[in-house]
Amino acid sequence: MLPETGEQVCRSYYRATTHDEMMALLRCYHARADATFGVMGRLTDFMSAWLTDSIASFEFTGNDEAAARSKRYHAFVRDNDLVLTHALIDPQTDRSKVDAPDEAVRLVERRGDGIVVRGARLLSTLAPVSDEVYIGPFMPRRPDEQDKCLIFGLPMNAPGLKIVCREGYDHGRSRTDRPLSSRFDEGDAILIFDDVFVPDDRVIVAGDVEVYNSLLPNFPGYVMLQAVTRSAAKLRLLTGIAALAAKATGRDKMARYQEMLGEMTTLVHIGEGLQQATALEILAQVSAQRDGKPMWTSDRPGEPATFPKVGNASIVTFFPNASRTCLDHLRMISGSGALIYSERDYEQPEIRGLIDRYVKGAAMDAHERLKVMKLVWDITGEQFGARQALYERYYSGDPIKNAAGYFLSPKLAEAEAMARRLRVDAA
Repeated sequence: MLPETGEQVCRSYYRATTHDEMMALLRCYHARADATFGVMGRLTDFMSAWLTDSIASFEFTGNDEAAARSKRYHAFVRDNDLVLTHALIDPQTDRSKVDAPDEAVRLVERRGDGIVVRGARLLSTLAPVSDEVYIGPFMPRRPDEQDKCLIFGLPMNAPGLKIVCREGYDHGRSRTDRPLSSRFDEGDAILIFDDVFVPDDRVIVAGDVEVYNSLLPNFPGYVMLQAVTRSAAKLRLLTGIAALAAKATGRDKMARYQEMLGEMTTLVHIGEGLQQATALEILAQVSAQRDGKPMWTSDRPGEPATFPKVGNASIVTFFPNASRTCLDHLRMISGSGALIYSERDYEQPEIRGLIDRYVKGAAMDAHERLKVMKLVWDITGEQFGARQALYERYYSGDPIKNAAGYFLSPKLAEAEAMARRLRVDAA
C-alpha cells in the first residue's frame, strides 16, 4: 500500500528496510516463484527488484538526477502494473576477443525531447509478452564508450524496435504430455533498435560513463533476493519430480537412489537458507548505505574482514551447479522410464487395459506413472527442458568468467592472509 495515497500495489516494488518488511518481501517473491515452480526466470518481480535497487544505488552515489528519473520510471511501471522485461547483453562477433566488434545499442542522436538509439541487445527473456523493455548495464563501460552508456525504458511497440523471437516450445500438446512447456514457456528474443526514439521521460542515463558504471556495484541486492528465491523454488521442483520418479520405479527403496534424493534435499535446504542469508545481506547493505559508507570491510572482532557477497555468489556458482546435479540425479533415478507413450496412446480403448496391467508403477497406477514420466521428460529431454538447463547455466552470464572474477575478490586475499598467519605461527 502506497503511504502517499493508500493505493494497493504489488509488494515486489517495495523498498524493504526492516526485518519484518524484508520477510514480507521474501514471502512475495516466494509465492510467485512457487506458483510457477521456479521455471520462469524473468517474472516481473525480477525487474521490480532491479528498479528498486537502481533507486537506492543512485541515491547512495549521489547521482540525484538519475535517482529521480529512476523513481519516476519505477512509479510508472508499478502504478500501471506493466510487464517489464530487460535486455542487458551486447551482441559480440567474436567472444575470444575482449575488444571484438559489437553492435551494442548506442546513442546516435540527441533531440530536445529525447534521444535516438541504434543497435541490438540480447537475450530478452519474456519479451514476446512484455509491455516495456529496460535497457541497462551488465558490464562496465570504458571512458571512450560514452555512446553506449544508456539506461532507459521503452514500450515494446515503439517504432523501429524489432523483436526477433526464438521458436516457441508449446506445440499444442496436452497438459499431461507437456505439463511444463504447455504453460511456462516465457520466450526469449533479440531486440534490434533501428533508430528508435526514446522520449526524455523514459531516459535515465545517456552518455555518462561514471553514473552508468556506478549502478550495479552499489545495488543493495533486492534483485539477488528475487533470483535466489526463484532458484530455490526450481531446486524444490527438481527434487520433488525425482521423488515421484523414484516411487514410480521403486528406486525409492534402494540405498543408491536414496543417497541421490538425500543429496538433492540437502541442496534445497542450502538454497532456502541462502534466501534468508541474502535478505540479511540486503538489510546490512541498506544500513551501511544509510550511514553513508559502502559495506565492504569490517574491523569488528569476530567479523570477516570483507563482507561475504552471498546473493551474487549463490547465483553465479551455487545454483547453476546445484541445478546441474539435481538434473543428473533425476535422469539416473528415472532412467529409460522417461521414454514413454503419450496420453493419446493411453486413451486408445484396445490397449488401455493392457497398459493398466503391464505398465503400472511400483507405487502408482499406469496413468499416474504416465503423468510422472511425462513431467520428467519435459524437464530433462524436451526443448523446454534443454532451454531450462542452458538458462540456469548462463543465468548470470558466462559462468567461467563469473567464477574467475572471484579470483580478484578481497575474500580470496582474506583467506590467503589467514593461511599465512598459520604458516607464521607454525614457524
